[in-house]
Amino acid sequence: MKILFITHYDNMYGANKALFQLIKLLKTEYGEEPMLVIPGEGEMSRELKKIGVPCIISPITQWQAVYTSPMRFFVKKILRRKQIAAETEELYQRLKDCKIDVIHSNSSVIGHGAVLAKKLNCKHLWHIREFSKEHFGMKYFYSSKRVKEYYETADCLLTISDSLKENYQEKYPGAHILRIYDGVSMEVSEANRNKADEIVRFCYVGYFFPMKRQLSLLKACRKLKEQGIRNFELYLVGEGKEKYTKELQSYIEKHRLEEVKLPGYQKDVSSFLKKMDVGMIASKYEGFGLVTVEYMLHGLPVIGYRSGGTSEIVLDEITGILYEEEDKLVASMKWLIEDEDLRKKMGEAGKNRAVTNFTGNQNAKEIALLYQKFKKGERL
Repeated sequence: MKILFITHYDNMYGANKALFQLIKLLKTEYGEEPMLVIPGEGEMSRELKKIGVPCIISPITQWQAVYTSPMRFFVKKILRRKQIAAETEELYQRLKDCKIDVIHSNSSVIGHGAVLAKKLNCKHLWHIREFSKEHFGMKYFYSSKRVKEYYETADCLLTISDSLKENYQEKYPGAHILRIYDGVSMEVSEANRNKADEIVRFCYVGYFFPMKRQLSLLKACRKLKEQGIRNFELYLVGEGKEKYTKELQSYIEKHRLEEVKLPGYQKDVSSFLKKMDVGMIASKYEGFGLVTVEYMLHGLPVIGYRSGGTSEIVLDEITGILYEEEDKLVASMKWLIEDEDLRKKMGEAGKNRAVTNFTGNQNAKEIALLYQKFKKGERL
């Protein structure tokens, strides 16, 4: 089958990392014919071209945005709707003779696929990966009626966690929604933690954004220091919004948090995680948490906020610790700093859980089955 994937950014964070793994496996293991629409040349398009996946470079404007003020949003809405219409028409002209079988939209923040599927008379599978309103404060540029129509006429909304499925089922009761967990195509590797020092190394890997709540981790580190605990380090791995990154740097400097390191974006995350002891995830509305699974595959216990996909992946006090209050976060870090045996026990349990439930192969297998049902006209 010829499957057209659409993504709205060109780096390899989160949703695109999951998409890359899916496309690669669908082509190499299931014989599908994937194509990708992507807004720019970057790491993802370069890697896909290496395995013979055609990439169409085309602007993809989001059909929702962070709501700041009525006037600013109104102006943005007028401009964005024109851009989306023009982009969709241009894509239609480029694709109308390609005999696309399925359009696979990779995020809820892009709506081009809904229109293109109708114009191209093909199936539309819409991956729902984020709590766009709750997590990012986003609002649609279109009426609630139009949005509801697009979601409820899609052949399938595919969520990456049960919490997302429940959220969208409540909003769009007429939509056909399935849940398939994301997976990680990463070899399970033994960590290199035979250390000469007594430092316990925590890490957060991901994009720097206020709703990801990296600042809450810095505050927890400050409280640990105030309690006289110094044998730890926190690594914030990634890059992000310039204003928020400066806020994090300013907090680190102001409170003299020498224990906090900002090593920047790491292409080889696996090698980095082998040196860590505990993985952390702090956002309240994590759609799934691909990096959480990566932590677990490296034998790291996970300290995560009790909500969204995190609470489905992490088993409290078995593969990690879930928290809600800041004091519980601090206590959890202290507990794992002091108990090496517990870190190892939780890490091993997490690794076993990840290998059993959250692999890229399992994810690709379930999605390939959906495509085959589309092809045969079977009920999903």
